[in-house]
Amino acid sequence: MNLRDGTRRLALLLGAIGAILGGFVSYSKLQTVMDQGYRHNRFEQLANSSIVEQARKKCFEGNAPPEHGPWEKYQPPQENQTTLPKGAKPSPPYCFVPVDDPHAFYYTPSELNCGGIKTVHFENREIASIETPDDQTFYPTPAPSAGLYLLIVLFPTLGFFIPWGVIRAIGWVGTGFVQPLK
Repeated sequence: MNLRDGTRRLALLLGAIGAILGGFVSYSKLQTVMDQGYRHNRFEQLANSSIVEQARKKCFEGNAPPEHGPWEKYQPPQENQTTLPKGAKPSPPYCFVPVDDPHAFYYTPSELNCGGIKTVHFENREIASIETPDDQTFYPTPAPSAGLYLLIVLFPTLGFFIPWGVIRAIGWVGTGFVQPLK
């Protein structure tokens, strides 16, 4: 066996090992991307449900931002809201403002019409999180980008070509220093 043939075989072996390791990295990244996609889709499904629309109407209808001056924020809560300490369990359906955060609203639908939603948490009139009856909390999560899927495909490919190319380059340079036997 000569140096050139040995270098080629070593490059292929290390390239295959790199592709396998790249496959493991790709698989773990794929699991993360799939989970992010699931969380995004589930949040969007819950946020666009009729229960959340009902929560918006109940919590914010007739509760427009003050137009006259900053003193209006010190007015007592509307009739459809009650200030409760954080962690207190209201009787559903209910919209309340926690004592420690006047910009937050919590809405708990009735058990007969829950639609898979236990509590909707609003921050500054936007949905901050949605809690389900099985104690999962969904936050606004961006959809995974197409670049992440491309990266998942590239990991095994790069795992092969980087070690293969490095070994081939080292072998090419090394053969320049070795005199062929005559």
